Amino acid sequence: MISNEEYNYVILSNDIDKVFLAKYSEYPMIDNISFSELRSKLEFNTTKRIVFNNTFYGYREDEIKEIMELLKKQNIKFVLITSNVEEALYGDYILVYDGKNIVLEGLKEVVLKEEKKLKHLGYGLPFVVDLSIQLTYYDVFDKVYFDIDNMIGDLWN
Repeated sequence: MISNEEYNYVILSNDIDKVFLAKYSEYPMIDNISFSELRSKLEFNTTKRIVFNNTFYGYREDEIKEIMELLKKQNIKFVLITSNVEEALYGDYILVYDGKNIVLEGLKEVVLKEEKKLKHLGYGLPFVVDLSIQLTYYDVFDKVYFDIDNMIGDLWN
């Protein structure tokens, strides 16, 4: 599971059980909380790792980016539990959990290339990953992108 303290982890799952969540009980867990409450809480946080349990549901993209910048600034690593494959882009290491087992695990760059397995589990690919893969077929790019701004920048160059 969490073996490298330098990584931000994303657990992609539609069905997290209490037994699985108990593995992260040593870290503070944040569930449903407003953006302003979360921002305030993080500004005064003293822990080195936080678990977000579907916390970003309903947040705008700019709000999530602001939270990610705040985490980075304060050197706080996170475990993000989500069912939204787009949020997988925020982590370094992804675990895909099917409610019983971890069925896919690895660095973001490796897991998000497993399109068939992800689709079999009920997930698609994040938009930027899917688009960049499609553009490799037309020789527009020769790599997969995980950040839309980087992809657009390279597209214009």
